[in-house]
Amino acid sequence: MKKTRRAAAVILAAATAVLMANTAVMAETKAAGPEISIETDRTKYSSTDPINETVKIYNASDDILTDIVISGSIPEGYQTEDGVASPDQWEMKTGDVGSGGTGECTVRLVRKTSGTDQEQGGAQSPGGTDTDRPDKDTDPGNRPDSDGTGDKETVQTGDTANIIPWCIAGAVSFCVIIAAVRKRKGRHLLSLLLVAAMAGTLLPASLTAKAAEPGEETAEEKTEEVTKTILIDGEEVTLKAEITYWTEQKAEEQTTDLSYEGYNLKWEDQFDGETLNRDDWNVELHDPGWVNNELQSYVDSPENIYIEDGSLVLKPVETVNEDGSVSYTSGRVNTQNKHDFKYGLFEARVKVPKGQGFLPAFWMMPTDENLYGQWPRCGEIDIMEVLGNDTDTSYGTIHYGNPHSESQGNYTLEEGTFSDEYHVFDVEWEPGKISWYVDGKLIHTEDNWYSATEGQGEITYPAPFDQPFYIILNLAVGGNWPGNPDETTDIANAAYYIDYVKVYQKDSYDENVTKPVEEVILRDPDENGNYVVNGDFSVKEDLTDEKDWTFLTALGGEAEAGIEDNEIAVTTENEGTVDYSVQLVQPDLPMKQGGVYRLTFDAYADADRTMKVGVSAPDRSFRRYLEDTVVNLTPEKQTYTFEFTMTDSDDANGRLEFNMGAAGSTAGIRISNVSLKKIDEIEITEGDKGILADGNYVYNGSFQEGEGRLGYWDVSKSSGAEVSVTNEDNIRRLMVNAPEGTSADHPVIVSQSDLALSARGTHARSFTAEGERGREIMVKTAGQEYSAEMNGAEQEYDYKLTVDTEPADTDLAFIFKEPGLYYLDNVRIEEDSLIKNGSFNAGFSGYEPYVDSSISSDVTYVVDSLNEDNAADFSISNTGDAAWKIQLKQNNVELEKGQWYRLSLDAKASIPRKLMFAIQRDGTSDDDWTPYSGEKIVDLGTDYNTYEIVFQMTGETDPKAVLSISMGAVDGIRITENHRICIDNINLEKIDAPDIGEQPVGENLLANSDFASGSEGWENAVTAPGAAEVSFENGRTVYDITDVGTEDWKVQLKQNGIDLEQGATYKVSFKVKSSEARTIKLAMLSPSYAWYGGADIALEKDQEKEVTVDFVMNETTEMNASMVISMGAIAGIETPASMIELSDFSLVRTE
Repeated sequence: MKKTRRAAAVILAAATAVLMANTAVMAETKAAGPEISIETDRTKYSSTDPINETVKIYNASDDILTDIVISGSIPEGYQTEDGVASPDQWEMKTGDVGSGGTGECTVRLVRKTSGTDQEQGGAQSPGGTDTDRPDKDTDPGNRPDSDGTGDKETVQTGDTANIIPWCIAGAVSFCVIIAAVRKRKGRHLLSLLLVAAMAGTLLPASLTAKAAEPGEETAEEKTEEVTKTILIDGEEVTLKAEITYWTEQKAEEQTTDLSYEGYNLKWEDQFDGETLNRDDWNVELHDPGWVNNELQSYVDSPENIYIEDGSLVLKPVETVNEDGSVSYTSGRVNTQNKHDFKYGLFEARVKVPKGQGFLPAFWMMPTDENLYGQWPRCGEIDIMEVLGNDTDTSYGTIHYGNPHSESQGNYTLEEGTFSDEYHVFDVEWEPGKISWYVDGKLIHTEDNWYSATEGQGEITYPAPFDQPFYIILNLAVGGNWPGNPDETTDIANAAYYIDYVKVYQKDSYDENVTKPVEEVILRDPDENGNYVVNGDFSVKEDLTDEKDWTFLTALGGEAEAGIEDNEIAVTTENEGTVDYSVQLVQPDLPMKQGGVYRLTFDAYADADRTMKVGVSAPDRSFRRYLEDTVVNLTPEKQTYTFEFTMTDSDDANGRLEFNMGAAGSTAGIRISNVSLKKIDEIEITEGDKGILADGNYVYNGSFQEGEGRLGYWDVSKSSGAEVSVTNEDNIRRLMVNAPEGTSADHPVIVSQSDLALSARGTHARSFTAEGERGREIMVKTAGQEYSAEMNGAEQEYDYKLTVDTEPADTDLAFIFKEPGLYYLDNVRIEEDSLIKNGSFNAGFSGYEPYVDSSISSDVTYVVDSLNEDNAADFSISNTGDAAWKIQLKQNNVELEKGQWYRLSLDAKASIPRKLMFAIQRDGTSDDDWTPYSGEKIVDLGTDYNTYEIVFQMTGETDPKAVLSISMGAVDGIRITENHRICIDNINLEKIDAPDIGEQPVGENLLANSDFASGSEGWENAVTAPGAAEVSFENGRTVYDITDVGTEDWKVQLKQNGIDLEQGATYKVSFKVKSSEARTIKLAMLSPSYAWYGGADIALEKDQEKEVTVDFVMNETTEMNASMVISMGAIAGIETPASMIELSDFSLVRTE
């Protein structure tokens, strides 16, 4: 019996231990639940008072609360400001709440009174925050407590109800144990059992509850309620709120390489709205093949760009066309000019699509692509790119330089893919250092880059990554890198999901960084001087291990290679599509700057064929040290020898390439006795200064190069003078702060020596300068002095430099003889021409691109050196409502009185549209923009055409005329379709007076006078406030005028380019009818609106009139006259709106 009693006691003690452990766990669970409260702005209300109710959630657990939905009761007689009234409930969502975080929402309840205006406001849902989850921030200070504003009631959630039964069961068990061992002999046993029972309370929860397995779904839906009692007109009213949420177990903390220390959140988009926020994002529109031979059109469509479950979705859509061809659309968005950032930590949480042909990207481009020049000079930061056919690897890259260079890192997941679940991608961009992270792990760091243009200088480091960039998200379909979709690609179920985008920045950045000096260690050759390893193929090495010899195939190439009998044999089944489809390479060849190298090898083929040989630079975007050279092979073994000089900087990783693909033959090839030896070494020097590629004789005239951006410039200054280059918002100007005491005897001098000037005639000198009004800068060039007077604002200075004899010195100096603060920029000396930089080889130097502020976000421009041979490239999605709203201008064009000129340019557009150009008076001060050349409107095609105006300068000599090329709503045609205009080879030349030949008497000089070709040859000029619908059909033009405007020229029909010979007599005739009695005007005008002849024409209502007007050309011969019919408001005469029909035009010479 005693043994039985003791056994029972042991069992009960064990049970008690477990019970007490579970009680502790329950208590712990109780404390770890979320705390929910209702707060109101007061506790007592009158029936007319609005009620401000806030429901708060404080997450005291270690879990994440997600998908939170809060609903609440509405007191009788009240409603929300959205109109929801009892007995319905208000409902809203709030953001995820992480451990220690707070979420809340506020609703304003107002008295339901018909016929009265309700106060503004409504439900607000600021959402929760959580630093433990990568997509949310936390603010522990927001935890609701007794010090919070307003009155509230709080509920703690958890398993509290389960604790009491467990406690009772534990107490009963404890009493039974005492009864079982109440005798003396059982006291020792009692002590043992009590210790065991107490130890049970220490059992960890993991021993009494099942732990989640790694990777196991741990989310759980829960619902809680909370109430609060208030008084309305003295009566108790209960407010009730119900909160439904999911708990998501926080992932185990892991050590990461990424630190947010010192960073502040500057901007984010959680994509928690219903649609993409257009205040934050631009939608890009591009045609297929725009870049990289991609297949998709980027469109603005809810099918391709939408918000779903708190994520931005970029979705590809496939369309099978009527002809059986397949086309694709996709989405591309950016933050340009809405959120631009210079340095920072850029982060996105994304999930990418899986499938052949997809390339999703999270990347950045410079806001002003013209600062350093077009890609790649401008720089590019690719934060994340994942190929759809290899979604376990991501790439991070920067592109820079000219020629193009890049630095790339990649990261491959140990398990899973980037298409299975969301992952976090970061780039940390600091002055002189860029680092890439995947899920907090550092995958790549780069600090060595450059920005340069061949034939010009290298911009001061850390350019180009020292300017504002904007964020881009896009999903490409097809193209050079990912290849095109195939039968395995599931377009219908593919999409690119972006959970959030965040940008963090530090309070300040130190931009005083220097470019790292790269130490290049070049290995020695073998004892024979050969740098090629195993050049005699004496070792049968593994050709796939990327060591020494490596054999590669790509892009359709199918071939095998093997080493036998001291030679390598290559047999090809499919030659592929490019030369490197079949390739034998040896990397890690040391290349010494100035080294003269000789490459030799023996080779033969099974049949006559070719291959290519070259030496490349994989670390420098595969530029060529030995250019690819075609080798003619025959069945007879021959020795081939090539020599080249290494002019680039030292490179430890040159690569010898034998490229055997796409050669028109699959004949086998054998190669042996490969040798690369350095046979000489020469010194590579910069040499004397020449003319830069952009035509400038001055080096670093924009103060962007060298140490302190003062490369090539010498400074002579007295004590206290300051000479430096500004860098405010990436505006770099030379600043000279000349102190008191600065004089002709003690000047500040900024100079550049040994320019390549010679006795070549006239040069154009130009610069911009700013200084206190009345101060002067003395400019000395090749011994000639010029004084530039300051006017208090930045101003452009242009003047001629004539060098008739060989100059004694070719120096340029800016001499500051007076105290003051001066700025200098854009210093140029170039061959004199009427139009500067007409080839755009110097970028937009000399030009002023203009876009009206009303459409500034719809127009971008760049000098395109990628797809064009340096051309002005305007991308336009909205022309605005007037031609002048988009212009390319050049000021200070000199025209001489009486001189004849030919103005020409090349232009094209991606869609049919019109362009207008002219040389006109500068009307900045008096609004007189007289076109000296006349305004010519031309129709652009998709290929370049040359357009020209021949004109005589009939006005007084004007050294400050303006070239204007207008691309807005030319001829009144507004275009909202995205398109491009390219302009190149602008030229203005002096010509002799043209011979217009013998003008036949009686021949119609007007083009398309009967409108048989529609509007061809005619210009429809309707200018606001004038308004008219215009048609050209059925042998006539019809102007349905709804507003005559304020002057006669507000509604016009014009034909330009008419030849009028001095002394000749002409007759103009046409038919016209108006729906209202009114007057119109006929005028024959010069390009600058000089009047040659014409008449006012009175019309009767609905009566067709045949008009004939004769005039004599008393002025000098004009080859660009205009015939103008003005139908706007005639001065001094009542002019009603009407419909006017015009037909049967004729202009003939009568004698």
